[in-house]
Amino acid sequence: MPTAAVNGIQLGYEIAGRGDWVVLIGGYTMTKEAWGSQVGALAREFQVLTFDNRGVGESTVPGDPFTIADMAADTVALMDFLDIKAAHIFGVSMGGLIGQVLALDYPGRVKKLVLGCTTHGGRHAVQPEKEVMEILAKAADPGVPREEAYMMRAQVVFAPAFLEKEKDRLQMLMRQSLAHWPTPRGAAGQMAALSRFNVRHRLGEIRCPTLVITGAQDRMMPPENSRLLAEAIPGARLEILEGAGHSFFLEKPEEVNRILRDFFLAS
Repeated sequence: MPTAAVNGIQLGYEIAGRGDWVVLIGGYTMTKEAWGSQVGALAREFQVLTFDNRGVGESTVPGDPFTIADMAADTVALMDFLDIKAAHIFGVSMGGLIGQVLALDYPGRVKKLVLGCTTHGGRHAVQPEKEVMEILAKAADPGVPREEAYMMRAQVVFAPAFLEKEKDRLQMLMRQSLAHWPTPRGAAGQMAALSRFNVRHRLGEIRCPTLVITGAQDRMMPPENSRLLAEAIPGARLEILEGAGHSFFLEKPEEVNRILRDFFLAS
């Protein structure tokens, strides 16, 4: 896979399709391979860039702490490397934090912005239930086998209906995740970065067309966070997908891809 030297690190990336650029930005420990359900559909009409954020996949795992602003700067540097003047941005979870910084600090690089299952951060954000945090903490224990850790996280990031009816897909997603499992240092670096994020006071500065989207049954990032974003960003539209959880884009790819396509193509 190709890599780009940017900001003193290497970023692994992939490109598919032709047309206007769409940049997909993954969440915590998510790698570019997890976007398969979106790339195939969007690449019919767009040129799609996926990449590994610093800390995971084929990208560098830094030895020093880094921030969401650093990852936004990485995204812009990768766009420069590929001569992408501006693009539609879709970021999920931690990728949504990066997307907010892109729209705020690099407004000329963002055509339209989609923020998926994410938050403005800070103490005014709506936190997950205590049980969710306990499950995630247990899954993060390095002594827990990876397969068991994945299934523990799955109870939090997928809606109950998906877990019950899509067992084959869940197994496929688990195999994919295990093949790109993060290092402890990489995961800790990303967690530290997202934990310090807060742009609540700046949301009114976002001027690009914005869509906020989430699953109605998101236990990791309660949907109220998306409502807060949509209320604070001028002109933002809110979409809440019934029967979907934190991984709504994996659970309902056809519906999500249609929404993305219509939003990006709308004049």
